[in-house]
Amino acid sequence: MADLSHLQIIFLLLIATELMLFFVMDGADFGAGMATFFVGDDDAARNQIMKVTGPVWGGNETWAVTAFAIMFAAYPGWYTAVTGYYIPVFLILLFLMFRGVAFDYRNQWHSRHYNRFWDWALMIGSLIPPFLFGLIFSSMISGVTIRNGYVHASVGDLLTFFNLAGGVLAVVLSLTIGLARIIKKVPETLAAALTKRLKGTLIVLYVVMATFAVSLPLSTTIWQRHPVIVTSLLVLFVLSAGLEWWTVSRQYRHTTFWLSAIAMASFVYTIFLGNYPNLVIGKHAGTTITAKMATSGPVSLVWTAWLVGFMIITMVIMQSLAYHWVNEYYHDPNLSPLI
Repeated sequence: MADLSHLQIIFLLLIATELMLFFVMDGADFGAGMATFFVGDDDAARNQIMKVTGPVWGGNETWAVTAFAIMFAAYPGWYTAVTGYYIPVFLILLFLMFRGVAFDYRNQWHSRHYNRFWDWALMIGSLIPPFLFGLIFSSMISGVTIRNGYVHASVGDLLTFFNLAGGVLAVVLSLTIGLARIIKKVPETLAAALTKRLKGTLIVLYVVMATFAVSLPLSTTIWQRHPVIVTSLLVLFVLSAGLEWWTVSRQYRHTTFWLSAIAMASFVYTIFLGNYPNLVIGKHAGTTITAKMATSGPVSLVWTAWLVGFMIITMVIMQSLAYHWVNEYYHDPNLSPLI
């Protein structure tokens, strides 16, 4: 196990799992924001879409916050090393702010131009972050410039064919899971229209997924290091995404959503489990950042374990309650939109 303690391995799995939950849950919110582009000027349809995701999007982002908090406490060398991604991370935060403001500001004034500005801000603010996250995570397994233990990610490091494919794949997966979640909730007329969009999105997904899978052994070494894990995850990825077409055609909407979630989870786990025990691959020999190099001391890990245990239990309870209340709210026709 690369000389790692049980706690160190558990924290690596926790970070990967919390980022996976972020991509599944907030990925559906990203997809909903992008899906508003499909309804054109139909404000009623747009409001129906946003009614599904509006009350929970902020809570879903906490999974990423928690993942980076654990990274800071358990793997500070990893956390500080990735400061070289400053510009894409800054852009992620900027567009996330645009998305958050758009939720609150859209439809506040009776002005077509005002509302359209925030509708576009919502759509773009939902599209750019998953693309940049996919770009960053893909570069962590394909290789970036690392000097003295710090990432110095240049434009050339980031904008490679493989990394771009990873970014586009994160966007299309988010749109897929977002549409799958929406069509479970909205009225039948809108659900039927968005189902056609979902089928078109699945065709794009299959093309991008094949491109990413073919590029994976050519651009990274994770297949050579963990052939069983990576192959199993990719098979799960392909099967779950492939079955979506059948479930969409049969209108098995809940199954479609869960297959979308499995596909997204497989993509995230392929990157993080496939890279183990490395954290960020260096382009030059001897520069790769490993888990052993980046970890905290044993005392810090024990304190982190106690804090993380309390934090995760609290988050699960609060998120469960939030989704329960939102489901009750959504099915109550007497309540006005929360957005």
